[in-house]
Amino acid sequence: MRNHKSSFSRWLLTGTAFSFLLASGPCTEKITLPNSLSGFKVTVTEISGAIGGTGTFANPFDYPDGEISFTVDVQAYDNHGQWLDLLEGEVAVKVTSGDLLSPTTAHMQAGEITGLEVKARRLMGPATVWIEDIHLVDDELIQSEGSFFQLRRPMGSWATGISRQIHFKKPTLGQIQRDPQLEAETDIYESPLAGRFVEIDCRETVTSGPFQDGYGKLLVTGLVNEGFFVTDLAEPVLGFNHLYVYNYSFPENLQLGDRIARLTGTSQDFSGCTQISFPSYHRVEDEDGDPAPFRVAPDQIDTLVPPVLITTALCDESSSSNKHLCGHSKRNWSFEALESGRVRIENFRTPDVLVNCDFDGDGQVVPDWMDAADPEAICSVACLKRNPAVEFVVEEIVTSQAAHAEVVIDPAALCPWEEGQPNATAHCQRVRVGPEQVCTELTTLRGYGQWVVALDAGTGPLINVISQQNQPDYDPAALENLGRTLPYLQGNLRQVRAARPRWMILVGAQTADLPPSWQARSRLP
Repeated sequence: MRNHKSSFSRWLLTGTAFSFLLASGPCTEKITLPNSLSGFKVTVTEISGAIGGTGTFANPFDYPDGEISFTVDVQAYDNHGQWLDLLEGEVAVKVTSGDLLSPTTAHMQAGEITGLEVKARRLMGPATVWIEDIHLVDDELIQSEGSFFQLRRPMGSWATGISRQIHFKKPTLGQIQRDPQLEAETDIYESPLAGRFVEIDCRETVTSGPFQDGYGKLLVTGLVNEGFFVTDLAEPVLGFNHLYVYNYSFPENLQLGDRIARLTGTSQDFSGCTQISFPSYHRVEDEDGDPAPFRVAPDQIDTLVPPVLITTALCDESSSSNKHLCGHSKRNWSFEALESGRVRIENFRTPDVLVNCDFDGDGQVVPDWMDAADPEAICSVACLKRNPAVEFVVEEIVTSQAAHAEVVIDPAALCPWEEGQPNATAHCQRVRVGPEQVCTELTTLRGYGQWVVALDAGTGPLINVISQQNQPDYDPAALENLGRTLPYLQGNLRQVRAARPRWMILVGAQTADLPPSWQARSRLP
């Protein structure tokens, strides 16, 4: 800090001394700088693939579902504003507010490039084509673990040219969730705009109702501990119009039924689920800042956003294996279209027995995708498959529950995590879970409030349920709640790629979300 201040003082003294010399007499000298590259003129001569507007701020093109091509001419200019017709070599090509497809470099000859085709996609807001005097050259050759790697370093003057702005509309919520190219690649895990800062276009294409400017079509359909769910009422036809907003804490200023006029944030792909993080949002409010006049009553939300019924046929779409797990196929785009939306299950069976697969007692169960041969993974997989040939070791706390489920109980045994310990006493029991019982894993219930139910009164595929956020007093492990067939349940649908099953319903907070027979019980200890 002391050196910085000293340098600043010297700059002031130098400027003062220079002013004194000018005042004293004509002791000046005109210096002509040598010709050098200063920048580029980038002219867009043609645009292909853009529809729905003129590309101006007032009349932007539609947000593109596919590829956009810009034909550009480039000229190099020196520091005197003259065409630098001797310049030759490689320059870098870039686009802003979009993804560059090709080319990444272009060759300049005699100080110009004519008819360069630049291809890009996912353009939003003002888009530009950049040309920059920078290229990569070979640097040090390094060796690591018996292999050689060629390092490359950037080189150039970093002189830049930028085209005029070509304006595209902001993406709608559905365009943040769905990309036709990803759908063709059968990849439901990747989010189209992952890592991009987005402002969602919350407008209706045809204004109607009390919102004459078209805003206010994002409806809050669910609130959870760290965020909220919204549905875009302006585009319900194709689905993909639901989104989870990760707020990092409970959104204290929101209520169910609030309308959102503006939503911005960073689009992220979290374990297969598209979400907005670091959000900024504004409710629709009257002139006094009150959102109540525009809020949808909780009992009217289902009228505007009817929950979609999850059925066995929907679960099995595109599945060739693991049909016991609802929505297991990564090509199940019907489920992907419902992600974060309001859903409903009917005639489902709650768990008959809970097993503890956490053999090492670390509070976590090794997932099958990490190590399929690990005993914990084998335990959890067999539990979900309801394989009666596999024995489960359960804690004493679950013994009465297992007996209530009428599963076969073998004599008492040591718990796996206690084997080899001195003076350990046998207080665990081995349980065989038959194909007619619904089995869920105890550790996930304790850690995440996550438990499994089976459709079709217990004979159908499994789907996860999370009740601890909006119904924290309901204990699915309580004796009276085991093995019950309930008429319905409603909530918001989420995907967690690492979970089994990967789709889960976050139980809603509305009265209509719970069957009358749902009994509130204390949490697990």
